[in-house]
Amino acid sequence: MCHRKSYTIVRSECKMSETEGKFNIVPMAPDDKPIIVGFIKEFFFRREPLVVSSKISEDAESMEKLETFGLRALDTGIVFKAVSDNGDLMGVILNEIITRDGTEHNNDDDNHQHQEDSVSFKKFRNLFQKAKRESDIFGKYPEVERIMHIKIVAVDDAFKGRGVCTALFDKTKELALENQCPMVHVECSSHFSAAAAKKLGYQCIYFLRYKEFKDEDGQAMFTPPPPHEQFKVLVLPV
Repeated sequence: MCHRKSYTIVRSECKMSETEGKFNIVPMAPDDKPIIVGFIKEFFFRREPLVVSSKISEDAESMEKLETFGLRALDTGIVFKAVSDNGDLMGVILNEIITRDGTEHNNDDDNHQHQEDSVSFKKFRNLFQKAKRESDIFGKYPEVERIMHIKIVAVDDAFKGRGVCTALFDKTKELALENQCPMVHVECSSHFSAAAAKKLGYQCIYFLRYKEFKDEDGQAMFTPPPPHEQFKVLVLPV
């Protein structure tokens, strides 16, 4: 499971052109949690290609489990938000530190709950576990002991293209340096999020083609529309 460390939090301001306005990257306050949960549900889970293509949202119980699974980092991680000068919530990033000595961002120690998982949710859990196991990040980088993991990034559609996502990624890189993490790690189920990470210098160390991730009957578990063809794991040395 994930253990909270003593994290350094620094406020940063990202100024843009006068026509675009400016925004601040600030830590989540305790009272922000309900708003941020709603924001992530709207601008991440409801738009994520695997969620949409699998229609898991039509199964309320399975969708709730998936959201709970992803939102654990709100309590165990490092959360920052992009806020406009007008007070608008523009974007959110959830980060957490994973370590070689057993700290895992997927919280796989709760295996006793797996038998109760729905078929829909199990597909997601199995995908995450397979990617983590096969990407073997600590095996690939034996000198690395701590990694800053980006769990979720979400940006309001109204503010896309204004540098919000880049500013949030930059904040995570800054946090990695402050917390003695020589690497940032992100898993991308979307073609567009992986492409955005690559533009920022992230290197793809693993990919899994969705058409090759099959169930016991040989059927692909996920069939998102193009260009979403692969689940990718990317890293950025810092």
